[in-house]
Amino acid sequence: MEERIPGFSLAVKEGVATLTVDRQDKHNALSLEMWLALPGLMRAVAMDPEVRVVVLTGAGGSAFSAGADIAEFAALFATPEGTARFNAAVRSGNLALERCPKPTIAMVRGLCVGGGCGLALHCDLRFAGAGARFGITPAKLGFVYPFEDTRRLVDHVGPARARDLLFSGRLIRAEEALAIGLVDRVVEDAALADAVGEYAATLCGLSQFSIQAAKRVIQAIQDGATAITDAGVATFLEEATRNIDFEEGREAFLAKRRPIFTWRGWGR
Repeated sequence: MEERIPGFSLAVKEGVATLTVDRQDKHNALSLEMWLALPGLMRAVAMDPEVRVVVLTGAGGSAFSAGADIAEFAALFATPEGTARFNAAVRSGNLALERCPKPTIAMVRGLCVGGGCGLALHCDLRFAGAGARFGITPAKLGFVYPFEDTRRLVDHVGPARARDLLFSGRLIRAEEALAIGLVDRVVEDAALADAVGEYAATLCGLSQFSIQAAKRVIQAIQDGATAITDAGVATFLEEATRNIDFEEGREAFLAKRRPIFTWRGWGR
């Protein structure tokens, strides 16, 4: 299945939804229209029972995303209402990506700058090509990086390195991004798609109940949960013992065969 949306393309194949930011003439910068469309796109993949993993990437090889489209800023920020609308759209788009119940992987080639870096940080994992470059550049524009994007940055690289990136606006290579925790894996550019595809296929073959429950527990911890009784975390352990995936996994283990997991989501 393939679908084109203004600024995006969406393809689903063998359990993997690939959402591509597609504005190559603008280095895949995101317009206000695209930020507004992102929550709907994420709802679509979240509700599709065939989708088990979401891969977010940029069209072409020159950029994952250059972030928000600066050419729109003069008009967008002409009034307080316009500024509020833009900020809300960016937050809603990133939040939809962060709270997607299914695992999300940013596949980064080329430039990943500003809001594009924020977009990648709201994915569960980031795989980068060796030629990727990362930067957070509000200091070069007299702008301020959004609070939630800054929080995610601090969570991944720590406050000192976050200060370095935000203060200097410098671009860093993929190897440095890996060393400081900004990305999770770096492979040669030519091998990036295969590496992401193999990892996504591995996730597709495992229990989606286990993966989605783990994602919810981790999110609960990030949201401040400190005990199993917080945020309904205990219910996952209770449900696991009655879940069809656990029954299949147990029987497959005893029979020494590969399990075939069929759970696809709560309410199904």
